[in-house]
Amino acid sequence: MKRRHAFALVAGCLSLTWPGARAMSQQLCSSPYFVEQSFPVGATPQTTWRICWQTQAGWGLMITSAHFRKSPTSPFMRVFWDAYVSDIFVPYHPGSPRYYDLSGFGFDVTTVSAADCPAATGGTPLAGRVCKEVRDRGVMWKDDAQVRRGQELVLWAAIDAANYNYIVEWTFRDDGVIIGRLGATAVNLPWTPLVTHMHNAVWRLDIDLNGYWGDAVHQGIHTENLPGNSATDTDSLIAKETGLEWNDLAFHSLHVYDATLTNGRGHPTSYHLIPLRTGTARHAEAFTQKDFWVTRYHYNERRPTLPSYVAIPENVNNTDIVVWYWGSIHHVPRDEDGEYVNNYWQGEAHVNWTGFMLKPNNLFDRTPFYP
Repeated sequence: MKRRHAFALVAGCLSLTWPGARAMSQQLCSSPYFVEQSFPVGATPQTTWRICWQTQAGWGLMITSAHFRKSPTSPFMRVFWDAYVSDIFVPYHPGSPRYYDLSGFGFDVTTVSAADCPAATGGTPLAGRVCKEVRDRGVMWKDDAQVRRGQELVLWAAIDAANYNYIVEWTFRDDGVIIGRLGATAVNLPWTPLVTHMHNAVWRLDIDLNGYWGDAVHQGIHTENLPGNSATDTDSLIAKETGLEWNDLAFHSLHVYDATLTNGRGHPTSYHLIPLRTGTARHAEAFTQKDFWVTRYHYNERRPTLPSYVAIPENVNNTDIVVWYWGSIHHVPRDEDGEYVNNYWQGEAHVNWTGFMLKPNNLFDRTPFYP
């Protein structure tokens, strides 16, 4: 029986630790750590998210449950048991330093205020640590004169990592899409502000689609059948724990299915994990040699010591799975980051981002938010 991670009781978010807890439909949390948001805003609800969150030193902003309802008459469907950045690895190009900014230092989130989270743009500070934003997300679809604009709920917090701030951002869209991003900002390392480096985020995503049991992961691969003109797309089951590389030429993605979940047309429902990235980092550390990892759930597997988790591969078909994603920011210092004034570095590096998208596939029976 799956158990809740051994997180503490943190200001209204109750960790579930007894053996039967894993079968419960939702973690227990209360305002402001519980957020319910329906779309469209200010009109008859069509879709709704229910989110529990908490912050912890050494972890940042953690989603401790996420449920989505695709219509007013549909049940809420679990998407996340929990989801968070499991570590941030920062190697500098000379080979040193090599920081683990979460596990190595235990940095906590900093405060947010109305200046970070203005009401005029849909913002509401939550517990002084997280910004909730409900905002327009641009064009959802357009067909000549017909058009629909979308909306989204965003929760973000900033980890105070000494000279850096890391913005941990979770976006829950009206169409069921989830976007996770990490942004690096604030002050370049003061004693080496002009040295190029990486900020590598490893997300741990406990995707419990429609409940924790009976899930499986497939790999999506696109192949151009050169030198011909045809192409092929495959969706192959990942049967055992493993690490996988992302190939942009093959549009690699991970597809998470539930054994019984289908839409009204009888089509299997899945969520597709799609990278949002500018490049692929490889370092000497073994866990950086793959971009995706698929593991069987174990409550103590929380930091990205991933090769050890798959050393004796367990079954990950029709069971309780966790997927991990590795994304990188390549920070090449520039004059826009700052300058030396009287031998003292001053300035602020603007936010650089990396992240991913979780996109539903065959969740809806038809185009959502369509007349």
